Amino acid sequence: MLKKKVTVNGIPRTLIVDPKATLADVLREQLGLLGVKVGCGTGHCGACSVIVDGKLVLSCSTKMSKVADEAKITTVEGIGQPGNLHPIQLALVAAGAAQCGFCMPGFVVSTKVLLDQNPSPTREEVRAWFTRHHNVCRCNGYKPVVDAVMEAAKVLRGEMAKEELEFQMPADGRIWGSKYPRPSAIAKVTGTFDYGADAGLKLPPNTLALALVQAKVSHANILGIDTSAAEKMPGVYKVVTHKDVKGKNRITGLITFAPNKGDGWDRPILCDTKVYQYGDAIAIVCADTEANARAAAEKVRVDLEVLPAYMSAPAAMAEDAIEIHPGTPNVYFDLPIVKGQDTKPLMESAAYVVEDEFYLQRQPHLNVEPDVGFAYIDEEGRVTIHSKSIAIYLHHAMIVAGLGLEPEKLRLVQNGAGGTFGYKFSPTMEALLGVACIATGRPVFLKYDYYQHITYTGKRSPFFIKLKYGADKKGKLIAMESDWIVDHGPYSEFGDLLTLRGAQYIGAGYNIPNIRGMGHTVCTNHAWGSAFRAYGSPQAFLASECLMDELAEKMGMDPLELRYLNVYRKGDTTPTGQEPEVYSFAEMIEKLRPLYKAAKEQAKKNSTSEVKRGVGVSIGIYGCGIDGVDSSEISIELTKEGV
Repeated sequence: MLKKKVTVNGIPRTLIVDPKATLADVLREQLGLLGVKVGCGTGHCGACSVIVDGKLVLSCSTKMSKVADEAKITTVEGIGQPGNLHPIQLALVAAGAAQCGFCMPGFVVSTKVLLDQNPSPTREEVRAWFTRHHNVCRCNGYKPVVDAVMEAAKVLRGEMAKEELEFQMPADGRIWGSKYPRPSAIAKVTGTFDYGADAGLKLPPNTLALALVQAKVSHANILGIDTSAAEKMPGVYKVVTHKDVKGKNRITGLITFAPNKGDGWDRPILCDTKVYQYGDAIAIVCADTEANARAAAEKVRVDLEVLPAYMSAPAAMAEDAIEIHPGTPNVYFDLPIVKGQDTKPLMESAAYVVEDEFYLQRQPHLNVEPDVGFAYIDEEGRVTIHSKSIAIYLHHAMIVAGLGLEPEKLRLVQNGAGGTFGYKFSPTMEALLGVACIATGRPVFLKYDYYQHITYTGKRSPFFIKLKYGADKKGKLIAMESDWIVDHGPYSEFGDLLTLRGAQYIGAGYNIPNIRGMGHTVCTNHAWGSAFRAYGSPQAFLASECLMDELAEKMGMDPLELRYLNVYRKGDTTPTGQEPEVYSFAEMIEKLRPLYKAAKEQAKKNSTSEVKRGVGVSIGIYGCGIDGVDSSEISIELTKEGV
């Protein structure tokens, strides 16, 4: 242990610390400064930024042995607090920069150092500063942050009153269309907003820390699980395996469509007979500290019979491929699309025909806050699970039978969440928390490091797409043929729904009267598929829009004008036969056309013999709601006070 004398936010502190502990952990866990957020844990996201002796430091990767005695440390709490906001914090609120907000304390601290060193930065210098110092945001596109820095700099230079950044309520009291600040914004820019890891530090003393034993292979039969060595490790209370699960030990995918050849009960909570993907959870170590739990997890021995791993849809579709889930074919859902006339003769007579194959790869969500949650048995005897879930009622239905609970004995609560971008539409740790809580009878806390976050949570599913367009001599599309394959990983949840997206969005935006196609959902041993922003739309439009450019090139026609010719107009229908509620593309392109022409001229001027510049165009569509006609809902409650 080390004795350290430091000054934190102006207050002298004498600390006894583990020299190997990180500065972030000491600030959070020993001093309770929860405005220091830990995302990646490797110094790449900037959420943990603090100031040490005037320098910007990434506290999650700074060991206490490297912190000098008498160091002066400033966290976001030392810059401004609710009721006494620093101009930087006020500007971030005014600009709407705080969305999920997990990165905001790091941006506040980083901006403070920037403006101390450079009171009049350019927008380019602000962006370069954040890039150089690893301040990452996955929500807001950075423009609101840069806007806020420029406004805060004006205040600090005395060119603008701080009060000008404060929201002024319109005289009529209407805030719709105004810059009314997000209700949680002040808490987020001051670091006082509690995310899962923050709430987890406030659990009672008897809380058990959890660590997963994860598969290190992608496909295998489980021959045995030996927990004896792990159970003897310091601080270990229990090692939970599938034998401790009271229910079905399965998470149901809630099959959406009848033609699905699976039953939806294909995802184990804790693997019992097989490993289906790298990172699968095999056991949970419950211990007094996270460090002890992780150390014990390394001692669990799993005897495996390694099987062929099918890491892509074509591999899993091969004739000699074994069934990943015995009894269910690897191609477990087929979806035809039929619109208008038979396309074969139309393709044969078309003036122009283009066809190509496309692949959009698997993508992680890369939200800054990793997955985290906790569970306990509440005062009514209910297993209560707190997590980043964005679909608590859906997840309740998906895990309750697997846990072996009556529905009224399971309660799910959404924590303040640092961005999910769709992955938390699937249950990730909820069932694991429930199993550990039931097996131990004690509160439990599970926090993934970023490696676990990447290996255990779902990803955007790749699409393999074959696409063919037929057009008349003017460029008007007359037919489309499509074949798309969804590589959805080993678990079926929402896979059929995602395949439907291919039917909805391949060729969408254009009036194509005649369509023939087939979609397939395929089980593989790669990372399991979950929802991701624009669910299925990016995969579809990669193919659709690239092929439109190929058609334009073949015809010698401008790509924007080809799109203008074919976009929806009154009376046109989508690939699935739906009439759009509004027909906006033609008018949008008309407004875009002069900007597009100017951009092309500028690109030509900026091109050299070594570097050629150009301008690309694309349309894009994604429906709100789930399926069928686009929809949205709002609920309004009139209170007794009349508001």
